[in-house]
Amino acid sequence: MPQAVTKIKACIFDMDGLLLDTEVIYSEVANKMLEPYGKTFTLETKIKMMGRDVKSATEILLSELELPHTFEEWDNEAQRVKAELFPKAELMPGASRLIRHLAKHSVPVAVATSSSKPMFLIKTGRHGDVFKLFGENITCGDDPAIKSGKPAPDIFLTAMQRLDPGLEPSDCLVFEDASNGVEAAKRAGMSCIWAQDTRFMLDKSATPADHAATERITSLVDFVPEKYGFAPFET
Repeated sequence: MPQAVTKIKACIFDMDGLLLDTEVIYSEVANKMLEPYGKTFTLETKIKMMGRDVKSATEILLSELELPHTFEEWDNEAQRVKAELFPKAELMPGASRLIRHLAKHSVPVAVATSSSKPMFLIKTGRHGDVFKLFGENITCGDDPAIKSGKPAPDIFLTAMQRLDPGLEPSDCLVFEDASNGVEAAKRAGMSCIWAQDTRFMLDKSATPADHAATERITSLVDFVPEKYGFAPFET
């Protein structure tokens, strides 16, 4: 059961692994680049990287797999491979329905993604009909206003201020798929839906810790709008 929340006035969405099925592509990128070194991208390493900005995530990868590269060296090649693979990213189940529903009912929505702006544009290119519903309310990880990436709260607080300067953190409901993002939302003082993808759980038989999320679901398909004061989905 979700914790009690005050009336929600706005929703802020992560992107990778929540709105777009890019986490599988991130794994594909990593394994393609690791192949010459005879190394494999493990789920344990992936979970540590999920939700973080590109520099922090890459530094975890280089350290965990003991690769003899600087961030800049690795990232230069990774950007090329990402540009090749990310345009094929599909929407996650339930994403289009939820965003369209909120927009139809005039609920303010924003994206707060650790992806850089150029990578955001590459990933969302095939889904402009959905992402146009966010208007200008897109905050990316390379934005100069973001001093610290997730799990710091900067990106959610910045997205909130840009969406409406009159909003308070308690007015906002964040949607996240990564535990780092859930922690960032809670540090920001916001309610948070943890849409945890079961493909990226180490022990699928165990009940995971909730990381203080307001509610845990395993897909946006399972989100019930009326629990948070929104109109129900049309049947």
